Amino acid sequence: MPHSRSPFPVRLARQARRWHKWTGTLLSVVMTVLAVTGALVAFKKEWDYLQPAARRGEPAPITAMIPPADVAGIVLALDLPEAQGLEDINRIELRPGKHLYKVRLESAGTWSSPREIQVDASTGAVLNSGVRGDQLWMDIHSFAVFGQGTKLVLMTLAGISLLWLSLSGLYLFGFPPWHRARKRRRQSTL
Repeated sequence: MPHSRSPFPVRLARQARRWHKWTGTLLSVVMTVLAVTGALVAFKKEWDYLQPAARRGEPAPITAMIPPADVAGIVLALDLPEAQGLEDINRIELRPGKHLYKVRLESAGTWSSPREIQVDASTGAVLNSGVRGDQLWMDIHSFAVFGQGTKLVLMTLAGISLLWLSLSGLYLFGFPPWHRARKRRRQSTL
């Protein structure tokens, strides 16, 4: 008796199950990295390593606050190895509610965290200095630590894979009951 070939929907379901399994297995590594790093970054305000606790400066009207150029000078005068020139300053943010400036320095390298220095907005006193570990974890979260090309390719493939898992999962969930019902209808008409 010759072997009859399965109908196309059955063959498609078998192939989709195989691809669904392997796509899910490979993507689980990416999803684990996203889950762990995302969970860490979610707690950045609670853990000083991830983001130094914001101190409060001396209350003063906004017109009495020192200008950002002076804040940059204060930071550069600290003579930190990672702050030798203006190009080493990534950003200066005014937090008027807390009367302070947050000065974020550039990262020393791909796998390092940038330093944040908090400066009193009215007196110019350094209130706090610490590492911004959240940036390193965000770079790992987005795979930016492996370079822009790797980040774009990996995140694009991860997105396409998630779409594939969703669509194939819906197909695999809905096809077997539909196929069984169709088979029962055909048998009942015979």
